[in-house]
Amino acid sequence: MFCNHCGTAVAADQLVCSQCGRSPVENRAGFVARSRVPEHLHLLGIFWIVIGCILFVPVPIMLVLSGIAGSIHIPDLPPIVNAIGPLVFLVIAFFIALIAAPSLITGWGLIKVRPWGRMMAIVMAFVLLLHPPFGTALGIYTLYVLLPADAGAEYDRMAARAKENGVVQTRPA
Repeated sequence: MFCNHCGTAVAADQLVCSQCGRSPVENRAGFVARSRVPEHLHLLGIFWIVIGCILFVPVPIMLVLSGIAGSIHIPDLPPIVNAIGPLVFLVIAFFIALIAAPSLITGWGLIKVRPWGRMMAIVMAFVLLLHPPFGTALGIYTLYVLLPADAGAEYDRMAARAKENGVVQTRPA
């Protein structure tokens, strides 16, 4: 091994160069690989639950509007139009709930570090990418944290540890 400053040969266990008196490895970068999963997982789970709750807000409103639309019959309109009104609101409520419920389940799975939580979050992230602005932001954040292969390995280790211990820790120690 050689000193980075003066080029003198130094032993591998030598802490100071005998020629210049400086550390032979002073300017070498030594990075500890840190996974972003433990640092972001709890916050990510909370965001998924918040988005799920926000998405559920219009569901009861749509159900009330469906009831109102079903009770109002306009005589000048064809009967099919009077029948479709409540159905439209029910379909909208169904599709909103179809996204909101899995969002809540995803958040719960991430907070509890369930083995299926990462994959469900990735799938839901792609779905929410089409729901601007908050869904898109959450989708990008989820993919940033959970999509890399090393994130998958780290999440699997966390899930296995949580299953063994029966204790869930999503915040870094």
